[in-house]
Amino acid sequence: MRAILVIAVILQIIVAVQTEGLTRALAELSAFLLVLGIVFSFKQKKRAQAAKDIGRLG
Repeated sequence: MRAILVIAVILQIIVAVQTEGLTRALAELSAFLLVLGIVFSFKQKKRAQAAKDIGRLG
């Protein structure tokens, strides 16, 4: 899942570099939102792992 998001970010950056105007702005916005998705995905996985570790201790 994370690999797909990274590839999508790279594609959006390529589109943003090669275009102008509204298309560029939308590509930049979507790349930013995809990066946020990657960050939240990482945080969620880390939180789930921490909960699993706590479950083992208790």
